Amino acid sequence: MKFSSQALGLLFLGSLAVTGCAAEPLDAELDTVASPLTLNDVDVPPECQGILGYVNSASYAALDAYLPNTVANAIVVRRASSPFVSLLDLSSVSGIAQARIAQITAAARAENWIGPSCAGVYEELGVSTDDVSAILSYVNSASLSALTPVMRFEASTVAPIIIAARPITSMQQLVDLYGVGLETFRSIRDAAIVTPFDLLVNSVNAVHRDASLSTAFDLYGETAYMPGQPTGLTCFGPCTSWVTQLGGTWVPTPASGTEVLQQVTYTVNYANRYGGVTGIAAGLADLSTQVNGQTFYGCYFSFAPDPWSGVNRSAFVNTKTGYRVLTETRWSE
Repeated sequence: MKFSSQALGLLFLGSLAVTGCAAEPLDAELDTVASPLTLNDVDVPPECQGILGYVNSASYAALDAYLPNTVANAIVVRRASSPFVSLLDLSSVSGIAQARIAQITAAARAENWIGPSCAGVYEELGVSTDDVSAILSYVNSASLSALTPVMRFEASTVAPIIIAARPITSMQQLVDLYGVGLETFRSIRDAAIVTPFDLLVNSVNAVHRDASLSTAFDLYGETAYMPGQPTGLTCFGPCTSWVTQLGGTWVPTPASGTEVLQQVTYTVNYANRYGGVTGIAAGLADLSTQVNGQTFYGCYFSFAPDPWSGVNRSAFVNTKTGYRVLTETRWSE
């Protein structure tokens, strides 16, 4: 039998521990979700950075004019220890969610901290006018098969709802649709905006050499419905009950961004062993930016479609933002 480095990694992780998980809701993937920028996994594009500039510098009186005094005070107290660096960071303050962030955005706009190129904040994600164009183009043109894996909530219901709502002409119309919450809106933006890593993913998948990559997938669906005889399942990071329900093992330590980059690099090199994959340096550099310093939950898993071949996969989901990558390599005797 032949093993790729992913298979060996699976065997190594499986040897670390066999342990049970505390019961959790099946669909509880993320506690809180921020959202990505056009080319980086952050939630404030350059056009909207003034929102953070405002909230880090406005006086208590200025904040109090737009917000309840308890919230204004909480902002002042929190920023005294460290400045806010993201909308996720800002929403960690008690009393702040989308409605309060919208009020803060209005104040920042009134004080000229942001201009018309910042379209606003939707589902706790800052979006530029260019982002809006890309997102609306995507939701109005993507096929049902393309939309479904992008959805993070009731995918088989929400994707048809989006298609039925076309033409979608504004961000507010989109986020008002059933099921388009924080995580799904973030995922839609990921799908709508093509990055150098997306181009690399497309190139790897186009060569069809026993390797593939994906940034839109459902972790439970991938592990629960392997198209073949399961041969291994080891998951890591925040525990979910379905891991043990599926007969897998669980390792409590989440994966690092370095581990994600290593698995993707192996898959890219495997696909490119005879040449043909393009944009490798730019794509991996872009991915490195997305995952550097981040932690991920996910799984290593494998299955045998038949007695003479095998498939090894690794799936990673950012514990805070939901950004995700799936790698796959295949072998045969």
